[in-house]
Amino acid sequence: MAKKNPVYVYPEHCEDISTTGLVGDLKPIYAVFREEKNGMSEIEIRLPYDKLKKWAACTKGRLIKCEVPVRVPPVIANDEYANTVQVGEG
Repeated sequence: MAKKNPVYVYPEHCEDISTTGLVGDLKPIYAVFREEKNGMSEIEIRLPYDKLKKWAACTKGRLIKCEVPVRVPPVIANDEYANTVQVGEG
C-alpha cells in the first residue's frame, strides 16, 4: 500500500462492500500491509484528522476495504515452474 490507496469503512455486518462505505474514501497518511505465510494478515493504517471527522468511522468491529499487494503464483507447465512476470513489470 505504498501509494496510500483509499480506505473504505463499512458497518459491522455489512454484506455489500461495492459502495464507498459509511464516509466515502479515507486517504491514509500511513499504510502498511503485513502477511505471514499461511498465517496472519493485517493492515496498519493511520488516518489524518479532518473537519468532517471521517476518521471517527474507524471503530472496533467495523469492516475496512483497501487494496493490498497480491503475490503472483508461479506458472506450472509440464510439472516444471515457468518464469513469471511480477505485477508492474514489463
